[in-house]
Amino acid sequence: MNIGLFGGSFDPPHAGHLALAQAGLEVAGFDEVWVIPANPVHRRLSGCADGKTRLGWMQQLFADEPGIRVVDWEAVQDRPIPAMETLSRFAHEFPHDRAWLMLGADAWRDFDSWREYPAHMRLCNVAVFARAGIDDLPQHAGWHRVNAPDAAQTTGCWCYVPVSLPDISATDLRCDADAGRSLKGRVPEPIRPAVEAAYRKMSAVNRV
Repeated sequence: MNIGLFGGSFDPPHAGHLALAQAGLEVAGFDEVWVIPANPVHRRLSGCADGKTRLGWMQQLFADEPGIRVVDWEAVQDRPIPAMETLSRFAHEFPHDRAWLMLGADAWRDFDSWREYPAHMRLCNVAVFARAGIDDLPQHAGWHRVNAPDAAQTTGCWCYVPVSLPDISATDLRCDADAGRSLKGRVPEPIRPAVEAAYRKMSAVNRV
């Protein structure tokens, strides 16, 4: 099977994340999408929601979404987890499936700066999802471009997925929650009250 691996800090989760996971199934055509809440190595988290909280929100969001699985490999650990560690685990535990790392165009642009790059090439393929305002995609050395995931016969391939996703900034959401403004329409309703409360509560603590 072709498995889309959608990692992210989800700090907080929002409607863009939901749309991207669904696009992995409906547009990219993955057999499954695995959502992996992360403790990233490349940036600091806000501190408003720990890994288990963000994991719980994502599990709640995707509980009734066939084909989408929320994986706890990173969120339950109290340390940053580089992508290579997760890719290596996938390759070891699911040797007959093919991993497709799901990246936005901005992440693909900077992919060659990731820790342990270019070792990723031997463990996964990459699906690059369109982002507003980013049209010039690099052709990273060694990666073979294909038209669609089902055209890849090995690792080290990448494809472009033209989609239109909600343009939502997690930074803006944190600022709005801090100011007491509603996140309605940007954070899915099942988790919106909890997200607003968590990000208001932590910002209030930080001001004391």
